[in-house]
Amino acid sequence: MITGSCLCGTVSWQVDGALDEMTHCHCSMCRKAHAAPFATYVGTACENFSWLSGVDSISHYKSSPRFIRGFCSACGSVVPEAGSELRIYMPAGCLNEDPGVRPTAHIFASFKAPWHRIEDDLPQFDAYPNPDDGPNVERASRAGGKDGALRGSCLCGDVAFEVTAAIKSVHNCHCSRCRKARAAAYTTNGFTAMDGVTFLRGEEMLRTYKLPSAQFFTQTFCRRCGSGMPRLDPDRKIAVIPMGALDDDPRRGADDHIFTGSMASWYAITDDLPCFEERPV
Repeated sequence: MITGSCLCGTVSWQVDGALDEMTHCHCSMCRKAHAAPFATYVGTACENFSWLSGVDSISHYKSSPRFIRGFCSACGSVVPEAGSELRIYMPAGCLNEDPGVRPTAHIFASFKAPWHRIEDDLPQFDAYPNPDDGPNVERASRAGGKDGALRGSCLCGDVAFEVTAAIKSVHNCHCSRCRKARAAAYTTNGFTAMDGVTFLRGEEMLRTYKLPSAQFFTQTFCRRCGSGMPRLDPDRKIAVIPMGALDDDPRRGADDHIFTGSMASWYAITDDLPCFEERPV
């Protein structure tokens, strides 16, 4: 039996049966929804799946004609959604145990974030491996902000922001909190001065969730589509930017991998970036 839950634990589920079809998706919609470099989904038959709690707390956003995305309305974590009457797909980052399967491919790889490198030997597909799985639906680019600024936005477009200060550091974080928050293998966050990020619209659409057990960890997300958004931290005077939310190319990727001591069992680091079991020394 495999279980999963959102960051706050309100929404939870279990699978009593085989999991399969684990793939990394690089489409712009998954990157926005998860605010991560890519999303990893794993499938199973609907008959193997059951909700344990929190179904009434799930919000839904229809990102394309055939795809509805669910997320916890309290903390913003992406949660499972049925792909059909027979199949359901789960974000692997929210699983509590080793699913017993490993990723088999990168899909929509031609749409990957320009700052992210694919370094492993898994097959890469420009769309779905099987054309019958669905059409290739991509949003129009929102890039092209003013000179000297990076633009970003949520999946639904209600929230938009710009970054006018230099991004001082970028970390791929594998901690369990980030994996649950972004429902992904890891999240990639950029750090800059708090006054270097300005919301252009939709600030009233932002919702925050502060993890009670953490000193600082807070999730900020759009309440309509669930996309992770920048978090402004007045205590430390910094802004934490989920790189998956950017529309413009920051022309730099991650500096390292951090908290690898708690990384997902189903993910393997294959690049040459420095790795730290916890924070960088």
